[in-house]
Amino acid sequence: MKNFKKTLPLYGANALVYGLNALYYCFIQIYISNYHPDDITGILLAIGPFVSIFAPILWGLLADRARSKNLVLAASVAGSAIFYYLLGIGHSFWYLAIMLTLVMFFMSPFGGLIDIITLEYTTENDTPYGPIRICGTFMFGLLPMLLTGFTENNISLIFYVYLVMAALAIITIMLSPRVEGHGSHDKRPSVIPLFRDKKLMLIFLFVGVAQFTWAYYLNYFPNHLTGDLGLSQQVWGINVFVTVLGEIPFFLMFNRLFKRIGIRSLLLISLVLVTLRYAGLAFLTNVPLLLLVGLVTGFAVTVFTYCGSVYITEHVAPESKASANSLMYALGNGIPKVLAGVLGGRMTMSFGYTVSMVICTLLCAMTLVVFFISQKSKATSFDL
Repeated sequence: MKNFKKTLPLYGANALVYGLNALYYCFIQIYISNYHPDDITGILLAIGPFVSIFAPILWGLLADRARSKNLVLAASVAGSAIFYYLLGIGHSFWYLAIMLTLVMFFMSPFGGLIDIITLEYTTENDTPYGPIRICGTFMFGLLPMLLTGFTENNISLIFYVYLVMAALAIITIMLSPRVEGHGSHDKRPSVIPLFRDKKLMLIFLFVGVAQFTWAYYLNYFPNHLTGDLGLSQQVWGINVFVTVLGEIPFFLMFNRLFKRIGIRSLLLISLVLVTLRYAGLAFLTNVPLLLLVGLVTGFAVTVFTYCGSVYITEHVAPESKASANSLMYALGNGIPKVLAGVLGGRMTMSFGYTVSMVICTLLCAMTLVVFFISQKSKATSFDL
């Protein structure tokens, strides 16, 4: 019970940080699309992720050198709150471009830092990781479902909600058990050796394809629901909630899954599921079936990232763990989301939603082939 009281703020920090992510990824495309066509919306949505190619690496190095990773995360949350709120003041192309750049500069390290803080603490203190991380999953799904009923008439509400949640997030982050950076003059954090780890790079590839297809889904599936299928925004909110519900069993069994099944099997299962996921999203129009696809396959995208985080926690030098996790978010999330914004807009304008989803399906199928080929080589085969 004493340990639970100590970790209670960490539960809140996970919930609030992932809730802030939901306010960006589930609503910003709706806000922008109110003022700009699909191709311009795609370009604007690509600007923030372009920044996230580089910014997380800087934040990761700062966290590895800092006395407290918590303080670095709190600073990034504070900066994001300022510019997220300012994002709602104007809607011209150049104004949005500048604000999205600044927002993503501060938001880009959220996932990498909160994950490595939580994983380091739970690993060192023999505490289950899953129940803490579930709070983030639950908030990411619940918040859009609750807000869509209000944002349909007033999308500007998200900017005020973000301010309140950011303030609470900063408080819980600073009250959470402190996780120190391990870098020093003798052991300087560096990302260069990470590129020599072929297994880590393979995971980054899988994360990248999963995030490209996921970003395309987040950017254009809401308009498919409301435009092509003529449904309300509330259906999108319910869909987000149902999709992330599938993560709950994964996180509840997090430690057991990685100990008993291992990274190799989890990667294989997830590659199969994401391939089936986008095939279903391409052709299904029945709402209950679309929700079922979300429930059954939504967690698969998340598994790739946590295969990377667990691998980093167990196999990367302590002074470079935050840098490695941030690098995964930069290369695995940033670059694919830039491509999903720019190419996704062009794909949708040129081929339409269905063909674009088929392209996503083929990309996932190709990574499945790469996985089988890679397991024939000792350098890239996962024996864990």
